Amino acid sequence: MDEKTPATIKSARRVLEVLELFAERRGPATVSAVSEALDYPLSSTSVLLRSLERLGYLQQDLATRAFRPTLRVMLLGTWMHDDLFGQGSLLASMNTLRLRTGQTVMVGLRQGVHVRFILSLPSLRANGLKFPVGVMRPVCRSSVGKMLLTRESDRDVQRIARAANAQAEAAHRVDVAALLDEVRLSRARGWAETRDYPRPGFATLAVLLPELAGQPPMAVTLGMRLETLQARADALRQALQEAAQRLGP
Repeated sequence: MDEKTPATIKSARRVLEVLELFAERRGPATVSAVSEALDYPLSSTSVLLRSLERLGYLQQDLATRAFRPTLRVMLLGTWMHDDLFGQGSLLASMNTLRLRTGQTVMVGLRQGVHVRFILSLPSLRANGLKFPVGVMRPVCRSSVGKMLLTRESDRDVQRIARAANAQAEAAHRVDVAALLDEVRLSRARGWAETRDYPRPGFATLAVLLPELAGQPPMAVTLGMRLETLQARADALRQALQEAAQRLGP
C-alpha cells in the first residue's frame, strides 16, 4: 500500500476492488483472472468470490467456471438512480407494485437448493410479512422457488428436490411427486402460491421476471396475510403479472 493511502480494512477493500474490477471488465472473470488482475493470493481470491456468490452478489457459470455480478450489486445504488434520473428501474417497478398492493415485494434467484432474496420491500401494513434482503428460503417450499423450478425439466425438478431433502430436517422434506405436480401446475398457469408458509397465517404469490442478459433467472413474490390472499387473489395475481410484464422487452 502506498504510504499516502489511508489505512483500510483489507477484507472490505478487497470486496470493493473485486466489484470495481467487474465494472471495469464489463464481463465475467475466473478466480485466476481476478487473482492476477488484483494481485491477490489464488486461495483467498477463491474464498472471497465464493463468499460473494453465497451472499447473492456474484453467480458462477458452471461450464466456464467464471463469475459475474448479479443484479443485487446494481440494486445497491438503484435508489440513487431513481432520485437522479427518474422512475424506470427494477427497484422503482417493484416499489410501484408494493404501493399498488400494499404487500411485501421480494425478488429472488436460485442458489442450489435455496432461493436467495436480493430485493425486499416491506409491506405497508403493520401486520404484513417482512423479511430482510439476503434471506434464504428452501427452493422446494417457497413460491419463488417453485416458479424458478418451472424453468427446469421434470427430471431436474426431481433431482433438485431429492438433493434438498438430503440436506433438510425430516420435518422440512417435501413429497417429490407432489412437488412435481405443483411445479407442472405452476408452469401451466404462470404463477405459484404458498399458504401457511413461510409462517402459519401467511401466504405468497410469485411469477417469473423476464430474462435479463447475463443474469440468473429471477422471480418476484408478494407476501401477505392468508386472509388477504383469500379475499383478493385475482387482483393480486393480476398486479403481480402486470408488474413483471412491464419489465419485459
